[in-house]
Amino acid sequence: MLNSQVSRSWQVDALPSLMTMALDIVESLYGLPARTRAQHDLAQLEAELASYMAQDSEGMLPSQQLLAALYGPMGLVGDWEQFFAVDNCLMDRILSRRRGIPVSMAVLLLHLCEHFNIEAEGINFPGHFLVRVFDELTAKDSLEKSAEINLERCAASQIIDPFSGQRLSHHHIELLLRGARGNLAKLSAKHLVAAEPLDIILRLLDVTKASFIHHKHFRHALMCSQLLISLRPDCPLERRDRGFLYEQLECHQLASEDFEYFIEQCPDDPLADVLQVQALALDLLAPVLH
Repeated sequence: MLNSQVSRSWQVDALPSLMTMALDIVESLYGLPARTRAQHDLAQLEAELASYMAQDSEGMLPSQQLLAALYGPMGLVGDWEQFFAVDNCLMDRILSRRRGIPVSMAVLLLHLCEHFNIEAEGINFPGHFLVRVFDELTAKDSLEKSAEINLERCAASQIIDPFSGQRLSHHHIELLLRGARGNLAKLSAKHLVAAEPLDIILRLLDVTKASFIHHKHFRHALMCSQLLISLRPDCPLERRDRGFLYEQLECHQLASEDFEYFIEQCPDDPLADVLQVQALALDLLAPVLH
């Protein structure tokens, strides 16, 4: 189903960089020309940002300088109006439009921080991906060497909303958590732990797949599902979701096989009985070749 075999280089114990994987997704979905255009746009953006970074900073820290340029005159902004659009998930579209959603913009921001030797890390925060940026005042080593993680210290000043480029206060982070988990949710240090690269790319693929499903682009959603399974081959939930997509595309036998795998792995799941009936019904249908 994929247009390229780039995902074969995705070894979980030695993943490429986040930007490389984001461009791999573009190539897998739309081919090498789309990736090439994205790489050209990325090089242009890096050069433009370098010109701003070379200017007199008037005492600004490098991270402050980068954020001020990127979310100021360079025009990077979160897309409130079309939040669930596919354009906000795919890196080639983000680079050409300079718009996106938190997790896709975070991938770009993390790449640019690395490019300009600014230490940063992603935070897989509930409902809204965040980025922690380190500078001379908030050195990563000093944070990691602390005997006890101090919540106020974790949350204050260095955590960035990639959707707006703004630094978030402890209070604003709490509001984001309550928006995702309810008014009784309480912010703790575990919510602010650095995300592994695998978790970041899985989240990007999840939202991309969901966007394709939202717009009923099931073939492209299936491509995302295949990429997810390449990273989580034994995950029954991914196999179940792929089964639903196969069913939408009338690939009945493949859908049945995925449903049966899910049932075997999760026999006590509330959906298991429903999917058992579904799989039996699909087995009776004639195969459709694509």
